[in-house]
Amino acid sequence: MTTSGPDADGDAGGDGPASGTRRSHRVTISDLARRLHISKASVSYALNGRAGVSEETRQRVLDLAEELGFHPNSAAVALSASRTRTIGIVIARDPTLISTEAFYMRTLVGIEQYLNEVDSSLLLRLTGEHGEDLDVLRRWSQQGRVDGFILFDEREDDQRIPLLKELGVPCVVVSSNEPNDAVGRLINSTVETVDLILDHLVELGHTNIAHISGPFTFIHERSRVQTLHEGGVRRGVTVRHVEGSYRYDDGAELTRRLLTGPNPPTAIVLGNDLMAVAALRVAMDLGTAVPGQVSVVAWDDSPLCELTRPGITAVDQKTMERGRAAADLLLRIITSNTTLHEEAPAGELRPRESSGPAPS
Repeated sequence: MTTSGPDADGDAGGDGPASGTRRSHRVTISDLARRLHISKASVSYALNGRAGVSEETRQRVLDLAEELGFHPNSAAVALSASRTRTIGIVIARDPTLISTEAFYMRTLVGIEQYLNEVDSSLLLRLTGEHGEDLDVLRRWSQQGRVDGFILFDEREDDQRIPLLKELGVPCVVVSSNEPNDAVGRLINSTVETVDLILDHLVELGHTNIAHISGPFTFIHERSRVQTLHEGGVRRGVTVRHVEGSYRYDDGAELTRRLLTGPNPPTAIVLGNDLMAVAALRVAMDLGTAVPGQVSVVAWDDSPLCELTRPGITAVDQKTMERGRAAADLLLRIITSNTTLHEEAPAGELRPRESSGPAPS
């Protein structure tokens, strides 16, 4: 699937005010297009020196840009020098899960918004989970269809990274892992999220906490388990872990086992929003009061967490902002031929009605 392009709704922004005029927002491509009564694509072509507009139109655009103090952002300038103006994302996950899990949808929206602003495109493919993604990465690289890739769901001995290094194609790995492997990385801090969740629950008096994770095959899930365990030890509380799959049915079944088994937890942390909604439903079906008998917290926030009753306490992982940051980082690596590691935007806890004081 190909998305984005010069006619998309986003704007490549400038950051200078109009001469002698106080402006309430930065000057954008949309501003120039409206003033000149031409399309945003034409403005973009004129600013980037690309074919597709007459010299008269190009000069009109440049003159107005100078008058209003428009300066293309660094990403837009850099991207104009790339070969395809396209980045690739290949996701080896079940499409039915992708369509219902907020993380990917919101991340992709953030990437799309950013690429729209710099007049670029996204090439997206969903594949099976048995190595098909490697074939797509190799084919797109050899065909020169993209300038680089953003990679998610890093695994131990991930074959995608050495493949792209061998092919000489830049990439950014969105991960909690930070090895010295000479590839770009947007680092999501597991420690920050764990501190937000455990501090919240410990302050409410919880000492018996369960964690239903995603698959342990993912490095970020192993990091969550380890960091939650270490954080619990430091705070003198017990955190037990159960491996899940991010699916609603799995979250429901594992929650049922915890709540009907020996020593049921007083708080459950779920690895995504879908499993958290499932946990809430199971607790209600069992007659277990939320939050009176068990508190429910989701690792990732989404509209689902806001719309349930009670609303689910969750961590806003700034997924749209992280998508933008990953695309920006990849662009800078493509154009500068240097390897960069950067911290992702920090998340924020969104306390809602599903978490309360531990039962006495």
